[in-house]
Amino acid sequence: MQQKYFFLNSLKYIIVSGASKGLNYLVLLYFAVGIYENQYVVILLLLSFEQLLSLLLPLNNSSIIYSKTILNYNTITNKLISSSLLMVCIYLLLFLFFQSYFYNYFGSNNIIVFLCIFLSMIINGYIVYLTNYYKLIEKHNKALIIQSLFFISFISIMIFVFLIENKILAFFLGKTIGLVIVLLFLKLLKLDLVKFKLIFLEKNEYKKILNLFSVSVLGWISGLGFMNLAKIYASPENLITIGYILNIWNVFLLLSTGINAVYHPLVKKYIIQNRLDKAKVVKVKTFFIYLSITFLVYITYFLIDTLAIFKEYEKINAVFSVIPYTLLLFLFSIFYYVTHPFYLANDKFGIFNSLNIFSHALWFLLVIILSFFGYENYIWFLVFLYFLKSITLFIYAEKKLMVIDN
Repeated sequence: MQQKYFFLNSLKYIIVSGASKGLNYLVLLYFAVGIYENQYVVILLLLSFEQLLSLLLPLNNSSIIYSKTILNYNTITNKLISSSLLMVCIYLLLFLFFQSYFYNYFGSNNIIVFLCIFLSMIINGYIVYLTNYYKLIEKHNKALIIQSLFFISFISIMIFVFLIENKILAFFLGKTIGLVIVLLFLKLLKLDLVKFKLIFLEKNEYKKILNLFSVSVLGWISGLGFMNLAKIYASPENLITIGYILNIWNVFLLLSTGINAVYHPLVKKYIIQNRLDKAKVVKVKTFFIYLSITFLVYITYFLIDTLAIFKEYEKINAVFSVIPYTLLLFLFSIFYYVTHPFYLANDKFGIFNSLNIFSHALWFLLVIILSFFGYENYIWFLVFLYFLKSITLFIYAEKKLMVIDN
């Protein structure tokens, strides 16, 4: 019965995430294969900028609530909201001081675009936090309702893309207005948690947040942030290919979001109950679920590639051809996904951060060495990074966090 519950809820999250969030990435792929290639790269860079700023928001480091020491969720919610609002105000002031620099770097001089980014990141952070909260207390139906509301944002983006010629402005304005509507729906459906009260995080909570922030920044580097590194050193052709990979990678992330939505709360529950044996059993099952998905996606790719369905469509074929690289990222990430909640539930935030820093430092050294010898394929550099960070965390967790005392 429990295995059936795991599969059904994971499937629900995958379907809802795909319909509500994944469609946004299909819009971007439409830009990539259409006539908006230049605007496509600018949108990806701006999205990476939004992601980077979002990482500093405590709301976007809400994995803190998976700690076994945090059981009062009303207080922590207000603390996370208050601290996040303060950060957004700081962002706005910095932007106004260095406005011209931002315009030059990102290739967009529309102030509305940047204001939309600041507004959407705080609303999105709150909505994601609510979703994580309901997942954690295993009220999955409420979490699914909230997640399904993201579909409104997609509809809003589509309307503005159709109405506005500037697709960069259309994308971000549509996204923000959609999120504002979602926020109103949360109020109407009474899915928001508490009355807002200005209260800030305590010292020990900030330490956990800072460790999560550091991990998130490193995750950003291996995600859309990699576009900024590639923008400096990679060729234009390589840059677009990396954009394709990261775009498809975000679709793959929806699969992991669905599975982890059920998996992470179970691990915390078993750790609190001191049932490490049960946590390890669900870890192994989750690992094989991920492997099965990887295999099925590859078989599908192989059949389509063999039949040469997209051969006559040059740009679509270019996007389709990067799927093997994306699958490698997903395969290596499996080791990360199944060990991640063990660090959080056991309050090993510092170790989790240190191991991430170590693996990224090792990767950076590898990139320098390979670049010195003339190897500059940034696509494979991205694959190396996912391998190193995932395997490092997996090995430590297996040796230290999953040992049952006799």
